[in-house]
Amino acid sequence: MDRAHQEQVFRSVRHPGARSKPVVAGGALVRPLGFCMLPIMIGALVSMLQGFVALPWLTIGFPLATALALAWTWHAIRSRICEITVVGDRICARSEFDAAEPVSAVRWKWALDIQIGSRHADLTLGLSPIRLYREEWPEWEELVASLHWAHLQQPGAPSEGDQPNIP
Repeated sequence: MDRAHQEQVFRSVRHPGARSKPVVAGGALVRPLGFCMLPIMIGALVSMLQGFVALPWLTIGFPLATALALAWTWHAIRSRICEITVVGDRICARSEFDAAEPVSAVRWKWALDIQIGSRHADLTLGLSPIRLYREEWPEWEELVASLHWAHLQQPGAPSEGDQPNIP
């Protein structure tokens, strides 16, 4: 099978594997929830030690901290790319949430631009900018070569002489 029709799937170290979406979301919620609750707990402790009422810290602060942690987690697991699939000139990038079981539908896009640095690659898929870090992708060289090849296959792409700068 030629490269134009071969499906190449690249997974980062953050890929959830066979874990379900609730397990991925729950695991990602632990750190933000602890971070957001710390000021509430300190504020309640200080007000109790000074002899003031701590209940407002808990009744108002706890729901606000939980809501902030949930929003933070939702944004993080929906925006961190952990799987990239390349077929011909089409590319699909899945977030941690999309790659968890059950896997979300594939949304194919074209790579409008790819800039490769020494530690990261900046990729524009459709209208979405994505930054991929070298240390998160075990197959970095193959991933970058595949993305660049897919970018060159698109109509109006740069000529084959424009090779990527892979440090």
